[in-house]
Amino acid sequence: MTTVATLGGVGRAATWRLLSLGFAAPTEDRVAEVETIARGLVEIDPSPETAELLAALEGSSVDELASQYHALFGGAVCVSPYEGSYELDPVRQGRQMADVAAFYRAFGAEPGGPAGERPDYVGCELEFLAFLELRLLVAAEEDEDAELLERIGDTFLRDHAGRWLPTFFADVQEAAVERSLYRALATVGVQVVQDELDRRGIECAPLRRRGQRLSVEGDSFTCG
Repeated sequence: MTTVATLGGVGRAATWRLLSLGFAAPTEDRVAEVETIARGLVEIDPSPETAELLAALEGSSVDELASQYHALFGGAVCVSPYEGSYELDPVRQGRQMADVAAFYRAFGAEPGGPAGERPDYVGCELEFLAFLELRLLVAAEEDEDAELLERIGDTFLRDHAGRWLPTFFADVQEAAVERSLYRALATVGVQVVQDELDRRGIECAPLRRRGQRLSVEGDSFTCG
């Protein structure tokens, strides 16, 4: 079966972008872009996972998706969409968020992602991975330092995205409505993260799931 790892930089960038938008609060424009990307990926990667995602998308209205999104990520949160929420040590929470923001600032990027969220939000980290893939494509054409970009991508996956996204995606698969867009997105997410870790030869210490919290509860940071 074709995997995301075999799609090349364009395919990986498109998949990261699709996931970034898919895990943002659904709007007409975002859903339309997710569908456009999904159709393009189906053309070059007719895998069951991608086809299932497109089918789930076509079978849901924006209102239905908004309701499912709130059930997962709003109110009494079933699945936290923030990396910091998977760190039990509040001091490490603050350090991790600052470190993620530093990656973005190094490229002059704002840590807002498609939903204007805090730096460790799932959509922001996925958007940054898409950005790095696109920068690599430009570097290859313009003879820039692609090796440096690869090292940055390795570090970001090893220290951040690769540690908590597998847990996040697994939790979404467990909590989401069967045959829903979010379960399909999580299935693609599990595949693309594992493919990328394998392709780069990275081993991560996974972060474990944290208990339910209200969406209005912010992570608190205290000094030791």
